[in-house]
Amino acid sequence: MMKLRVSADSITIHIEENSSHYLHVSHVLTHILGQSFWVNETLINFVTPHNSQKRHAFLASLYYLCASIAKTHNASFLEKLLLASQKPIRLVKKKLKQHFRDTSIYQSNPYHLLHSNEKDSLAAIRHNYLALAKMFHPDKIRSDDETILKGSTAKFQQIQEAYVKIKAERTKKIAA
Repeated sequence: MMKLRVSADSITIHIEENSSHYLHVSHVLTHILGQSFWVNETLINFVTPHNSQKRHAFLASLYYLCASIAKTHNASFLEKLLLASQKPIRLVKKKLKQHFRDTSIYQSNPYHLLHSNEKDSLAAIRHNYLALAKMFHPDKIRSDDETILKGSTAKFQQIQEAYVKIKAERTKKIAA
């Protein structure tokens, strides 16, 4: 889903274009950390003096996200990543073949889309829903790229549908 690499000249984030994290990562790099530009399919972000602390926090959050997905922790890599936080960050969008873009996994399992499981309370699911809805809300995405805007809108709709489905399912169980 997402991989972090530290090289002598940069930090590289490899991420699938249909990942739920792609829009967030590209948004942070282009609008919050600034000084970014695209070269073909690669976004390159340079450090500025006023965003050093934000960069450090952003890279740490990406590391912990990757570590939780992989269910591993590598303290030496985290240290190396944070020491390299002043290097340019490259965001490489991995394109997938069309048949892998099918969102049927999310339609059949709305919990997966909301980063939840069936054992979570409705309050915890709602918390995840609100965080994701805020992240992918079309009004929050500032981009001139139509693909990003359409992708954000589609993801936002999927998130809403998943929450409505789970909420209806839970309400039905309580009423029964």
